Amino acid sequence: MVKKILVIGATGAQGASVVRSLVADKHYEVVIFTRNSSSEQAQTLLTLPGVTAFQGNATCEKDVYQALRIVDAVYCNLDGFAIGEINETYWGIRIFEMAVELGIQHYVWGSLDYLVKKGGYNLKYRCGHYDAKGRVAEFILQQKVEAMKISVLTSGPYMEMLFDGVFAPRTQADGTLLYAHPIGDGKVPMIHLDDLGQYARWIFDHPERSNGMDLEVATAHVGWHELVNCIHRLTGKKAVFVNVDQKQFFANSPMSEQSPAAWAQTSDSKVVGGQTYWENFSGWWSAWHDNIVSRDYHLLDEILPGRVRSLEEWILKTKYDGSFRPVLKDLSDRRKAANYR
Repeated sequence: MVKKILVIGATGAQGASVVRSLVADKHYEVVIFTRNSSSEQAQTLLTLPGVTAFQGNATCEKDVYQALRIVDAVYCNLDGFAIGEINETYWGIRIFEMAVELGIQHYVWGSLDYLVKKGGYNLKYRCGHYDAKGRVAEFILQQKVEAMKISVLTSGPYMEMLFDGVFAPRTQADGTLLYAHPIGDGKVPMIHLDDLGQYARWIFDHPERSNGMDLEVATAHVGWHELVNCIHRLTGKKAVFVNVDQKQFFANSPMSEQSPAAWAQTSDSKVVGGQTYWENFSGWWSAWHDNIVSRDYHLLDEILPGRVRSLEEWILKTKYDGSFRPVLKDLSDRRKAANYR
């Protein structure tokens, strides 16, 4: 019986939600795998009952082996922005192999949509930080390991990125919330972070059903016309959507101040022909603009009956009004370095 779960990527927005859901009723113990157990994010998680820390590097076999030996199961969500697409593809597979070797009972891979494949292998949808996770997901689901349950949780853009991230508006001088994005009439399958953690918990609670499953989750497909109308109706604030082309959008991005190959500060930037920041996120925005990603919302209703089911419900629950709130750790770190916001 699974009792102790190693969460790799625990201090990020997704990982923290997973940890909170797993220890909510003391059914599981969690070991958070972190490079810095003294960080603010790690210390916050360590206040939760049943949470301990293992300090190590997820790209160091010795550290991963040591951590795997003290747990029964794994939730692995590597930080592709920290290690890069090439490293994530390799380490996503290698950590899985080590888990099999050491007899881990249930291995769950935190994944994202394999956009270039879902787009018919069209370069237009090539998105390194998504495709790496999608490749690893396909690999591990093809492995037949009798002694170990294998599951994938495929998520997507967090709904909370409306607070902090590329979806956040810019407040104009008259208080108008401006959403200027290259989305057109497309829709983004956004996931509420609290529910994402609950889906991870469901996977561990129901191994007989989740074994071999790629559970693709979202709260709702959100379009920007709906977004501004919903904000105005529920908050009284004026909100407008301006569709911009990608060239204009990236020119106005705070990341435009960095060299194209240094956006994630990973080893990938040294790879000749590797994706730049613009190329990576061009594929990302193109996928949403062209609606190439779907979800089975009937299945999600069955699995998590109490889930948030709409943008409107999320706005009311979180009291969203377009104001900034820090959510994403990697963006927060970059923002501090660049004195942005």
